[in-house]
Amino acid sequence: MKVLTFMFLFAILLPSCNQSGCSNNSNAILSQNDKNTWSYQNELMRLIEQNPTGVEYYFERRAEIEGESFIVLNCYGTDFCGELKTKSVIKNLESLKLQNNKGFSGAKLEGVVLKKETLKNGHEVFAFEKLDRIVD
Repeated sequence: MKVLTFMFLFAILLPSCNQSGCSNNSNAILSQNDKNTWSYQNELMRLIEQNPTGVEYYFERRAEIEGESFIVLNCYGTDFCGELKTKSVIKNLESLKLQNNKGFSGAKLEGVVLKKETLKNGHEVFAFEKLDRIVD
């Protein structure tokens, strides 16, 4: 009985993590482009802008891209998911924690507010405007 109860709880709680099973079959741009391309990133930003409060974010890693410091997030919306590269901007203690610690990989980020910034190369990216909490 204990095993059955554990399996039941595991089956219920696992999908709530929302970090697996990413499929973008209904979005040609996301499904046909590499996550490192500007067309992929632009499409992901467009989808996030349509419903910014309906997206969940999870810290993946820090990265240097074209000489700029980025925080890479896994994001999950109603009809999409993807790997979003956000400009690393220290706004508060929580964003400073992400900047300086790899140990948060997979942590859910709450209260994320992003704003568009233009890079030196002319491409637009999101940057952290606000981050309330890291749920590790």
